[in-house]
Amino acid sequence: MNQSTGYPLSPTIVHLKRKKQIDSLRVFIKDVREIHAGEYHVFFRSGNSELTLKIQLPSDFPTQKPLIWINPVIQHNWVTDNGRIMSPGLVNYSEHSDLGQIVHSIVREMKKLPEMKSYPNGVRSSSETFPSASQQVSQQQYVPIPPFIPELESLSRNQIKNLSEHEDILHQFVDELPQAETVAADVKNHLDNVEKIAKSIGDLKKTLNTKRQQILQHYETLNELKLEWDASSAQHHNLSQCYLPNNIEGSLRQAATLADEKSEEIAEVFLSGQMDVDTFLSSYTASRTESHIRKTKEEILHKQLQELQRLGY
Repeated sequence: MNQSTGYPLSPTIVHLKRKKQIDSLRVFIKDVREIHAGEYHVFFRSGNSELTLKIQLPSDFPTQKPLIWINPVIQHNWVTDNGRIMSPGLVNYSEHSDLGQIVHSIVREMKKLPEMKSYPNGVRSSSETFPSASQQVSQQQYVPIPPFIPELESLSRNQIKNLSEHEDILHQFVDELPQAETVAADVKNHLDNVEKIAKSIGDLKKTLNTKRQQILQHYETLNELKLEWDASSAQHHNLSQCYLPNNIEGSLRQAATLADEKSEEIAEVFLSGQMDVDTFLSSYTASRTESHIRKTKEEILHKQLQELQRLGY
C-alpha cells in the first residue's frame, strides 16, 4: 500500500520502483554483490578493517524500509548492539528515499573512523554502548548525538504523550539518559579544565612580570658594565700606546731635554746670586746626572730598535 495515498500499488509499479532502487545502489556503490533475491552485500575498507554491509530488502520494499547490518559490529552511534545500522537516512526513510544515497552515506561515515573497535561476537557490552566522556573528548572533542534513543523506543504511546505534555517529566527523563549524563560529565570536565588553565595563566602572568623586571635590571647592569668596559678599553689603549718602544724612546729624549733645561735654570739662579755654592752643586749635579742617564737609556734603546728593524722585526 502506498503510504502517501493509502491505495495499494500495482505489482508492476512496485517492481519498477524496487528495480530503480537496486539500480541506484549499484550506481553509488561499486563493490555490491547480490547474495540472493532481496539480499545484497557491500564490501569496503575502513582503516585496517574489512567491513561488510548486509542489506535486506523486504518483500514490499521500497514501501517498507530496508534493513541494514554491519559485520563485524563496530562502536558507532549509528550501530546498535546487534550491528543494525540506524543512520539518519534510515530513521527518516520513506518510499521516496534513495537506497544508493543512503548506503553511500553509511559507507562514507564508516570510512571516517581509521581505528574502529570491532566485536567479533557481533554484540558489544552495555558498558560500551555509549563511550565515556574521556573517550569522546580524546577521540572527537564533542559529544555525538545518536540518531535514535533506545530508552524512548521502549516507552508506550501514553508514556510518550505524558512526556510531551509535562515539561518537568520530560526534563527528568532527559537528565537520566546516558547521553545526558555523558554530556554533563563532559561539561564538568571542561569547566574544571578551564579553571585550571585560567589559574595556570594567572600564575604564568605573575612569573612573566617577575622575569620582565629581572630582565630590565639586567639590562641596566649591562649598560653600566658596557660604560665601564669602554672606559677601561680607552685607558688600556692609551697605556699601550705609551709603552710602545718608539714612544718610550721619544719620552726618554723629552725627559733628557727637560733635565738639561732644569740644570740651565739652576745655573742662571746661581749666577744671579740667589743660590749658595753647596745648594748649586748638589742641584746642578743631580740634574745633569739625570739628563745623562736618560740620554744613555735613549741611545741604548735606539740602537736596539735599529737592530730589531734590521732583523726584520
